[in-house]
Amino acid sequence: MTGALRVLPLVAAVAGSSSPVVHAHASVPPPPLPALPVIARVRIDVAKDRVLVEHEIVMSRGAWAGGDLDLWVSFGPTMPRAFDARLLAVKPGAAAPEPDDTGEPIATDKAAHRPAHVHPLLGRSTMAGEVLHVREPAFRRATAASGVLALRIRQVLPPPEADAQGAHEIELRLGLEGGPPLTVRRIDLTTSEPAGWMSRAQAELCGPNADPYALGFATSPRGAARTPFAIDPALATRHSTDELCVRWVAN
Repeated sequence: MTGALRVLPLVAAVAGSSSPVVHAHASVPPPPLPALPVIARVRIDVAKDRVLVEHEIVMSRGAWAGGDLDLWVSFGPTMPRAFDARLLAVKPGAAAPEPDDTGEPIATDKAAHRPAHVHPLLGRSTMAGEVLHVREPAFRRATAASGVLALRIRQVLPPPEADAQGAHEIELRLGLEGGPPLTVRRIDLTTSEPAGWMSRAQAELCGPNADPYALGFATSPRGAARTPFAIDPALATRHSTDELCVRWVAN
């Protein structure tokens, strides 16, 4: 997959950057989002020395009438080595942005927890994360073609340690904390390591109320054994407290 080949440029571009820490201040809670977002894709690219996590979240223009939009994305449970967010257009009739579209960068600021005036988007409000500042002109440009925009959020994480069975596991944030569960349409698990390096993989929802069934996902390159009879993630019963747990065995 071509996206896996862009991992090193991402690290080089954002690993050395640092955003100022924003301290929360008293503020009026934000109004509802213009429309309920959908997680079009979660891609996890694993390697010996890092994990790249990419969320693609689509949202229609909805009731938006103008103004900037501040969105919250939390870290955790692992702090990222690098963080990057971009705003993209979605073509009419498409469910997600073009894979090769780089969009435009979104300004971000670190914060110890979600400021009261910022919309929750991904993860928990009480954990450290980033405020995404989507400016009005950029919002208008992104929704001009179809009325739908996409947010591509990428984090470079340290590789998780192997357990006694030689498996690695990572937990990823999903959706609006305390709000309605967001639909997850697609999960991709990729690796830039040589063919055969990843021998087995599985994905499932995890959390205090999660239903314990396997989720279907695509792998690239193919070859890793997967749990049979997995359910399409778009059809899975979701709770607002659910996270995504992905587990793989490396040779």
